[in-house]
Amino acid sequence: MSGAPAPPGAAEPDPRHRPGGDPISRQIARNSILNLVGRFTQVAGWVVIAPYMLHQLGADRFGLWSLLTVISGLYMTFDLGVGSALTKFVAEYRATGDQAALRAVFSMGVILYAALGLLIVAGFALFGGRLLDLFKVTPELRPEAGRAMLVAAAVYGLLNLYMLTASVLTGLHRMDVWNRISIGVTLLQLAGVFLVLRIGGGLVALMLNTGVTLAIGALLGWLAIRRLAPEIGFDFGAFTPRLFTRLTRYSAALQVINLGVLVQFQLDKVLLGAMVSLAAVASFEFGLRVVSALWSLPSLLLPPLIPAAAHLAAVGDQERLRRLYRRASRYVLAVAFPVAAGMIAVAPALYRAWLGPGHDDAARAATALAAMLGINILTGVGSALVRGMGRPGLEARYQVIAIVLHLGFSLLLIPRFGLTGVLWALVASTSIGSLYFVWTFHRFLGEPLGSFLRGVIAPPLAAAVLGAVLGAAASGALGSGLADASRTEALIRLGLGGVLMAGATLGILLLTRFLSVGELRELFGMIRSRGITPEAARSSA
Repeated sequence: MSGAPAPPGAAEPDPRHRPGGDPISRQIARNSILNLVGRFTQVAGWVVIAPYMLHQLGADRFGLWSLLTVISGLYMTFDLGVGSALTKFVAEYRATGDQAALRAVFSMGVILYAALGLLIVAGFALFGGRLLDLFKVTPELRPEAGRAMLVAAAVYGLLNLYMLTASVLTGLHRMDVWNRISIGVTLLQLAGVFLVLRIGGGLVALMLNTGVTLAIGALLGWLAIRRLAPEIGFDFGAFTPRLFTRLTRYSAALQVINLGVLVQFQLDKVLLGAMVSLAAVASFEFGLRVVSALWSLPSLLLPPLIPAAAHLAAVGDQERLRRLYRRASRYVLAVAFPVAAGMIAVAPALYRAWLGPGHDDAARAATALAAMLGINILTGVGSALVRGMGRPGLEARYQVIAIVLHLGFSLLLIPRFGLTGVLWALVASTSIGSLYFVWTFHRFLGEPLGSFLRGVIAPPLAAAVLGAVLGAAASGALGSGLADASRTEALIRLGLGGVLMAGATLGILLLTRFLSVGELRELFGMIRSRGITPEAARSSA
């Protein structure tokens, strides 16, 4: 991504830095595209399996299953920042050839993840009953819910080992390898869900299915690491005080960031379960799942930027970092703004076609989440860069602001407005925090904010809004055309609105030369490139 043509007025880059010009640029593009392929597998599987799960489990049990998935968020959140730290430091130390440091950071990750798993399982064993009381689980569901909660706590411990291998492979610039593993695990997990529900299994069996597939994925990831980077392994004597201090400072900031992500996407489910109903949790979950799935398109363009930024920061190439920010932002926003605007435009038709009538709350949740993410994506490229540059504190500050505002707004609005209050709290708190980060990051990077707004943000935003208006009109969202529509009619309207919206948005971006056909063709052609070796990465700098 770092090699895209410069926006008007920007300095012309060295030919070496064009999309096909160096290993880092090629691998960013390759990793980004294969990330999308891997995520598409998850999206398609969820779309197919979700209505079946809702039918087999019922609204309350489906809502309970949704709450159990919050446990995975706890593992991902309270990992002391190990996952992102591994990505950043594996990329940095491999670029500089420091094998002892590579082994040290990997060993630290294994130790911390194992300790975290034991701690969380013990916590749920001691306090699980109180959580069931908090969520107002009915007496008939309580025995199954108690067993499923303990199994989920143990099973999701494997998630961290699974994600540890993902972090290392990302640091090696080999997200293409990781996505092959992820696709296989996803297909196995979906097949297992179908079989479990087919034979009448419940929440415990669903959690066990998740555990088996995560264990398989972790094993495959470790074998890939040993093949690609045999110098990475366990070495518990490789720590030095200086390295430990650096890792803990970096990880502490990431822990705050992870907490912000948990609050952003999981707090509301907990509050709805405690203060409203499990049915409200299910509506929020359906909105979140669909929007999260579609949001993979822009968000999965970001992880490959972290090791690239870590490499460029390690060799002191500040100018290429600024170019990387501008060009990566062009691609990310050209995808993100149309996705967010499109979801807002066609949400009523989508949910009517997918789930049938009676799911207006899920459509409202999806609309609000899409609006929130459309603003939050302004932090995306900057957040990836500050992590790679070793300055995650900039991101942590805005997350603290968003956390405090989110909790305060939620406690104020939920008692009065229920699900609607949750949505307003989410959008307002995330928007304020995100805009604060954009301002501080531009000051840190020395990138003029005014020209960035005009040249990078405004064109895709205008194209997305115009395309969404056309899509909303065609899908029936602007009037009462969906009030009595059948699922088939809603599906036709959804398809028409989506095609019109996508075509109009892309046409505007091409006509205004914000994107070019040749540029897109060159980027997609990079998926045939090979991974980056340490020697190639160092020479490309």
